[in-house]
Amino acid sequence: MKEKMPSETGQELADVQSYEDTRNLAIDEVGITDVPYPIKFASNNESEETPQSTVGKFDMLVSLPSTSKGTHMSRFIQTLRDHERLLSYESLAELCVKLRHRVTADWASICVNFPYFIERQAPVSGESGLLQLDVTLNATAGKNQDLKVTVAGPAMSLCPCSKEIAEYGAHNQRCLLSASIRFHNIAHSVSVSELFQHMEQAASASVYSTLKRNDEKYVTELSYDNPKFVEDTVRDLALRLKSCDRISWFRCSTKNFESIHQHNAFAQIESKPN
Repeated sequence: MKEKMPSETGQELADVQSYEDTRNLAIDEVGITDVPYPIKFASNNESEETPQSTVGKFDMLVSLPSTSKGTHMSRFIQTLRDHERLLSYESLAELCVKLRHRVTADWASICVNFPYFIERQAPVSGESGLLQLDVTLNATAGKNQDLKVTVAGPAMSLCPCSKEIAEYGAHNQRCLLSASIRFHNIAHSVSVSELFQHMEQAASASVYSTLKRNDEKYVTELSYDNPKFVEDTVRDLALRLKSCDRISWFRCSTKNFESIHQHNAFAQIESKPN
């Protein structure tokens, strides 16, 4: 049956998305992607973090039954627009449930990616600067709800083999650390900044936006005293995540942007069910 909706002039307009479809093919995911939208984020509603203003890029998707011609995509934007509260792990999960109900779908997903900055003081001089992290939150709502948090950020890696065989120094480089986690209870979660602390402590050394000469000396000597292959880094990070009793699942990885090779080096570990 063709439904009609009233227009501003009072004339009824066809609601084409509500038409019946006869091809007998359900759609797994349909919606809108790459939607830029300003947000104010803190990991938890009760977090001690100062809420940070940033710009998120949203993907909002739902399932569509075989009998429906289309979904109402304008309602996706309306759902996002109506959410004027602080964005947190909990509120994103709630927003995903609202989207599912608003379009009467069996399943919904909201994924948002955004830059997040943490303040970082140089290790000796104390000079302050900002370090950019990449954060992705992915919430789903269906028969069950799920939330996955992913944080990626830079650190430093120094090669143990190079240190062992070279008479002078050792090759070192920046590495990109990434960790995705789920929680036993979203109310008892791990903040973005806390997660990144676990991550960078698994590397040879941290990186900074501002370093004086005495800071550079400290960082290079620290990394030289703490050489790690990608295998070492990812194993140490996995052990740190495994020891956190608030985390129910994790997948972590590291990529070294090799300074003396044309290729990069990569390693990844995903937790196994108990």
